[in-house]
Amino acid sequence: MASSTTITNPITLSSNDKEKLDKLVKDLSKIEWENGEYYFHNFVDYYQLPQIIRVEQTWNTNLIKNQWLYLQALFDRYLIIASPLSSSNKSKSSKQKYLIPDWFQGECRILSKNPTLKKRWWIFQGTFELYRFDLPRAIKVLSDTPAHIRKKEASSTHEWDKIVLRKNARLNVIRREQYQSRMKNDKGDLLASEPKDAFILQDPLSGHEFILPPGVPLRFATLIEDNELHSEYKSHSGTFTFPEIMMRYEFPLDVEITTHLPVDLPEFKSQLRLEKFCVAKSVLAFSFGQGQSQLIDLSPLTQFTLHCAKCLTYGLPRDEDTPTKPTGKKDEKFDEKEYQRYEDIRSKMNAVFDDAAEIFKSKIQIATDEELDCIETVFEISIKMKTEDDQPAETTYLTLDEAIKVVKQPKDDIPFPKAQPKRFTVHASADPSNPYNEVIDYEDMDALNKSVDGKAYDERKSNAARSLSRSKRTSRDKPQQPTNQSKKRPALVVQQLPPPMLLPPETFEKTVKAIPDKLYTDFIPASATSKKADKPPKADRPPKSDSKEKSSRKARK
Repeated sequence: MASSTTITNPITLSSNDKEKLDKLVKDLSKIEWENGEYYFHNFVDYYQLPQIIRVEQTWNTNLIKNQWLYLQALFDRYLIIASPLSSSNKSKSSKQKYLIPDWFQGECRILSKNPTLKKRWWIFQGTFELYRFDLPRAIKVLSDTPAHIRKKEASSTHEWDKIVLRKNARLNVIRREQYQSRMKNDKGDLLASEPKDAFILQDPLSGHEFILPPGVPLRFATLIEDNELHSEYKSHSGTFTFPEIMMRYEFPLDVEITTHLPVDLPEFKSQLRLEKFCVAKSVLAFSFGQGQSQLIDLSPLTQFTLHCAKCLTYGLPRDEDTPTKPTGKKDEKFDEKEYQRYEDIRSKMNAVFDDAAEIFKSKIQIATDEELDCIETVFEISIKMKTEDDQPAETTYLTLDEAIKVVKQPKDDIPFPKAQPKRFTVHASADPSNPYNEVIDYEDMDALNKSVDGKAYDERKSNAARSLSRSKRTSRDKPQQPTNQSKKRPALVVQQLPPPMLLPPETFEKTVKAIPDKLYTDFIPASATSKKADKPPKADRPPKSDSKEKSSRKARK
């Protein structure tokens, strides 16, 4: 078993908090504790934190048997490798690298002479979102989507055959055109719909055209062109938070930290090169009851066993259970008073340790060689995954049978690196070019505080945007400025939706098969019954323009 020595950080509590903690330790002795043991990694997987535990088997850690631990939270953050810029001082400290969490409260200015801005994309769900844009417009298909095709060699015909557009197909939306669907009823009569609006997409390589009605749930991305980006986004002046840096710039990047310099690192250099980053996870724990309280940054993979409060395990099987008694003793009853007592202790303990946890979350730390190797490895995995995922589809479309076969194939999981550091686990970012899947906002810019019609933003909405916590940074608000309107203004925000919920293969198959096999762009008189039942859905009408855009830079909690 690999060594998993824990690293402790002494914390200083006020005399009032010390008195509270001493009383809570006495109250814990009144709680009944489970005799059975949990592996630490199983416990944090199963129980929502915070929780209070007692250490049992310590193995290769420096924990102590019967030591109290308060497991405060699963700390999920980005860690950025930063190295001091070259200097005349060749001391060891000038070669030392740091780990900067994206929770760090400081701001920095850009030192790189020619920093590279990341390409930005608008991502939308629904073909009707194409009403926003002047045509033609280049798009990238983000998930397999049913459509109808008319091949280039058959461009004189008006019949379109059902196919499935491939994920990562690159297409141009070239025009709008009306279409009609036809079907036979049980009596064999041909029923035709009223002509309805649709979008025509073209494969720039083959010349094949595809027709998509506005109601089709097309998930697509379109690159934000340079003239659509606000000049403030392209400006490198001023200061930026680290989440903004990660969203805006390609690494490596030279910066200078201007605020919140770490006082516990006396030789820390404020001018740094940001190199690589990854997702890191650890459990923030506090030891107490034996001398000075300590904060411990525990990897979820740390090997030790523990006991927890018995009120947490009500109804769960225990080691002494038999097949005839799978849920413990027959007379076991849930002790609500015991659970409320435990919950009260846990709540008060959180108030004692919460400030220390928040300070630690934003702390810059010295990196070990092991941690640097692991972060660099997982960063390269992230880049490779993103590069492969962005490769254009070999074929723009599949037949129905081919698409169903592809959908039923098992999907690859994001790889979990075998080598892991002691203090935390490292994880690949699904999209390193867009770490947060969020909207980029700005603050204190008069030009950004008005909508297209010149009206001021609702101040409450602006303040609410600033107060979003890191765990709630994903926004589904779409940029509401269609480019085909008379009042134009460059795009200020970059919309990124969370990954789509993929339909189960059986549901996908049923959905695609329910779509008409053919659509037509020549028309026959619409059937009388069809006229009544075939009113255009709401999705067929262009959405109302609401061009209010958020424009405040997020405050970091």
